[in-house]
Amino acid sequence: MNYLVLDLETANPDSASICQVGIVLVENGEIAGTLSRLIDPQDHFDYWNIKVHGIEPEHVAGCPTFPEVLDELSPLLHQRIIVTHGSFDRLAIARACQKHGVPAVDAYWLDNQTVVRRTWQQFAKRGYSLGNLAQHFGIEFRHHDALEDAVATAHIFRRALTESGKTASDWVSTVAARAHLRTSIVQCGTGEGPHAGKTVVFTGRLRVTRQEATRLAGERGFTVGATISPETTILCVGTERTTSDKSSKVREAERLVAGGHPLSILSEAEFWQLMSA
Repeated sequence: MNYLVLDLETANPDSASICQVGIVLVENGEIAGTLSRLIDPQDHFDYWNIKVHGIEPEHVAGCPTFPEVLDELSPLLHQRIIVTHGSFDRLAIARACQKHGVPAVDAYWLDNQTVVRRTWQQFAKRGYSLGNLAQHFGIEFRHHDALEDAVATAHIFRRALTESGKTASDWVSTVAARAHLRTSIVQCGTGEGPHAGKTVVFTGRLRVTRQEATRLAGERGFTVGATISPETTILCVGTERTTSDKSSKVREAERLVAGGHPLSILSEAEFWQLMSA
């Protein structure tokens, strides 16, 4: 089975500021090749990002830009299965394509975290970070180097394929089928109103019915989504069952925010205040 494993590093909290890409090519279940590219993000480097991955502005001086690297890699990525550990890398690629005005990558994206959580019961709810999984499986690597992260992900994904008895294509079909069962958009925005172009997702118990919240948000221009996605700009959080019992939407939103995705998590009171402004 042939597929790619991809990982990225960014210069700052903006997920479009890609400064390194690492790719592992897997053919017939074995690593057939790797590549790593430093990228000039044409953006500033944040101190905390540098502290994580060690890449500084002088390291990317004279390196190709994202559009140039994407042009080089497009034949490799086109309509391939691309495995990433978490949704951040897929979102970052999409965001960078949007920022630079280049066509989106046409590929079959597969989140290794989803595969891991459905393959091993002990990782269904927690412990599925790349670092923890590598430690659990005895995989040594230098975390936050894009290529080393991609190689570690490739080893974990291969173990998951063996354990689950599924191929990469099987997993793509399974994940896509489950996603198809969910309606991603509850109500499309009208294109008018102060919040036109924004997408809100509701979670938790609201003071009004979900139907009424959807209607009111739509009147102000919001598109209302059913699930967290790259298009989500606001997550409105109503009352949770307990303070420690976060919904899956909150957890997914927090992962995106941690990865630099421009998404705001608001309480219901903060959301209605925004609506009335």
